[in-house]
Amino acid sequence: MIRALRDGPRRWPQWLAAGAVFFVVYSLATRTNQLPLVGQAAPDVTLPVAAGGPRDGPLKVSLSDLEGEVVVLDFWASWCTACRRTSPILNELHDEFEADDVSFYAINVEPIDRQRVQAAHLSFGKDFPTLHDRAGTAQKRYAVRMLPTVVVVSRDGMVTWARSGVPSKSDLRKAISEALN
Repeated sequence: MIRALRDGPRRWPQWLAAGAVFFVVYSLATRTNQLPLVGQAAPDVTLPVAAGGPRDGPLKVSLSDLEGEVVVLDFWASWCTACRRTSPILNELHDEFEADDVSFYAINVEPIDRQRVQAAHLSFGKDFPTLHDRAGTAQKRYAVRMLPTVVVVSRDGMVTWARSGVPSKSDLRKAISEALN
């Protein structure tokens, strides 16, 4: 104990460096980042429905087919613990905006088989369909570099809100409401 106190002043640069690393990692992990796609036309993607879709519904969904609706996209992966925390927020907002022209789609970005996507979809408790971006096409077009990433597309096909990290329910609610107007 006495040696640690005596050596403390000589080790302050190490403690300072460790604290700086912790601060950077913590802030990157906890903050919500706006993506540069905001204000641009939403890239069109066509992806297969992997889980949660209606049995008689389409086998694939194209963003261009949803013009005139507000679309909320949730990019996620089965290993992502922050993605798991995002699911209840999105489920609540899905229920809240169900009567409006708002479509919610989860987009799994893993190169795994459909059965594993379905199992993860059930495990996360998602109340809306999951599309499968096995090749990473949508992930690249939407410049998704961190998971989860949530994107709001307005009725006219413009990205009005896009954030990485667990979204604030009130901020996302406000973004969806603004996209509806």
